[in-house]
Amino acid sequence: MNARKIKEIKPEEINDFIDVYKVFRLPPYSEAWTDEMITEEYFVLIKYGHVFGYYIDDRCVGIITCRKMFVSDGHPVLYEHPDEIAYLADIAVKKEFRGQGIGTELTKYVLDVLKKDGYKRVYMKTLEVGKSMSYGIVIKLGFKLLEGVNSIDTMERLDPNRSEKDFKIYLDKEL
Repeated sequence: MNARKIKEIKPEEINDFIDVYKVFRLPPYSEAWTDEMITEEYFVLIKYGHVFGYYIDDRCVGIITCRKMFVSDGHPVLYEHPDEIAYLADIAVKKEFRGQGIGTELTKYVLDVLKKDGYKRVYMKTLEVGKSMSYGIVIKLGFKLLEGVNSIDTMERLDPNRSEKDFKIYLDKEL
């Protein structure tokens, strides 16, 4: 039996984070994340939130990240108390480990952490329905689609045939 655990990824373990985060370089995302950009993202996330890894034995095979909501996020919904809102930023599982419930376990774990941190609600944005790994996970955990709330995000792509623009939908959940 392989030992499985979820734990916070510390700065000295940043290579675990970088290794898993690289899934966003692959289709359907094909995002042009460099190791330096991923490192910068990690430090913002740990400054304002959490980065957790899912480990099988000593190998990190999945990550989940969350942080407090920033007004600069440009969220299209104006929450009455933005300081009580958390942002679920990323859920990623290495391709060969998908379909084992790892993303669901990570999400349940982080929802408990956010509740303990005093947040009242959590939101996320993702690719439109059917185009992301995270949508199915969060829907079964009680997130609701915010009807008519969306944005267009632009990201440099590794695949020249992949549009730089993504249509993003928003979901949220009361904690």
